[in-house]
Amino acid sequence: MKRPSVFLVFFLLAASCLLLSAPIEAARVERREGLTLVFLEGAPYELGRQHGELLKDQVRESVGRLLGYFRAYLKFPLINRWAANWWLDRPWHDAMPFLPREVLDELRGLSEGSGVPLKELCRLHAIPDRTYACSGFIAWGKATADGRLIHTRNLDWNIGIGIQRHAAVFVVRPEGKQAFVSMGWAGLIGVLTSVNEEGISIGQIGAETADRSCRGLPMTFLMRKVLEDSTGLDQAVALITDATRTVGVNYLIADAKTGRGAAIETTHRRSAVFEANDPKERQVAYARPMADVVLRADTAGDPAIRNRQSASGGKPNQPGLEPPTGSAYEVRYLKQHEGLAAHYGRIDAEAAQEIMRSVAPDSNVQSVVFAWPQAWVANAQEITPAAQTTYHELNLKELLEGVTRR
Repeated sequence: MKRPSVFLVFFLLAASCLLLSAPIEAARVERREGLTLVFLEGAPYELGRQHGELLKDQVRESVGRLLGYFRAYLKFPLINRWAANWWLDRPWHDAMPFLPREVLDELRGLSEGSGVPLKELCRLHAIPDRTYACSGFIAWGKATADGRLIHTRNLDWNIGIGIQRHAAVFVVRPEGKQAFVSMGWAGLIGVLTSVNEEGISIGQIGAETADRSCRGLPMTFLMRKVLEDSTGLDQAVALITDATRTVGVNYLIADAKTGRGAAIETTHRRSAVFEANDPKERQVAYARPMADVVLRADTAGDPAIRNRQSASGGKPNQPGLEPPTGSAYEVRYLKQHEGLAAHYGRIDAEAAQEIMRSVAPDSNVQSVVFAWPQAWVANAQEITPAAQTTYHELNLKELLEGVTRR
């Protein structure tokens, strides 16, 4: 028998080495220390299809749980399902002209991958613009223990729905756009808490206002646009202020690489940007500006925006500015400020978690701390608020580089 040539043997050995060292398929699910990690990569339709196929049962349960809650919540005898569908279909219909083609393609892929009707997924994605609450802060420089930027976010919603059972960390590499890590839930392609490969992190606080409209880019997709398209803080802020927005939201955006953060207060038509120790806040009696810190709950610091708020005891139909009241201001804002002042100069991830625990209500479904290149994520466990549970540490650089589990 003729012996194989040296060249052929070398080729076969090299090919074997390449196969052995090849990375695991980009789209996959990993479970690490209590967290579900979902890696997605490709064009919009493929991102959705991968999401749906990898988390098929979770997506079905998540969508069913959320929509089921709203259908039961709107208590109209005999027509509650129809009423809930109308309540969600109307804003989605109004937002359609402002939605990028990529969003619709990804939702179509998610539908086909999971088997959940596209109409139901559209209804699910109309929910975030209909809900409010939360708190967060950004601290850096003199405020933190080592000067590193710390960005926190308490997501306070409705723990009774049980969405925390479907929590997942999505590592997304969209074709032609920046990769990002999103702390979300099965079935949701929009962003509520996330950071991109350039170290831009974002979170939001609902801030109910009379100046609202469904004719704009829904909040979760605007936040995702910031992650996919911005490389610095100024660019990220401009994407928010220049957008055709929908509802009242206070955004917190941080740039870990330059060590800066900003709060952007918005309504449908107005926006105001605040940085640390901002002179504009010093003219507002109820604001608590700090050096190298921005913090927010529902209450707006901009007088024109506050005048249109119903959040924090606002009365937009009455003349004048009402002093903020209620737990949104008295706990999530003032107590957060109190914790920051007490830990000023020593704020690190542990101190941040302590502050978050002190202001988290019973409705707290998720809490996240960003300290690039690390992050800590806590999800509610049954009826235990997220901030009271275990925080799981993540290496963001590792995730974004697609490093597989060892």
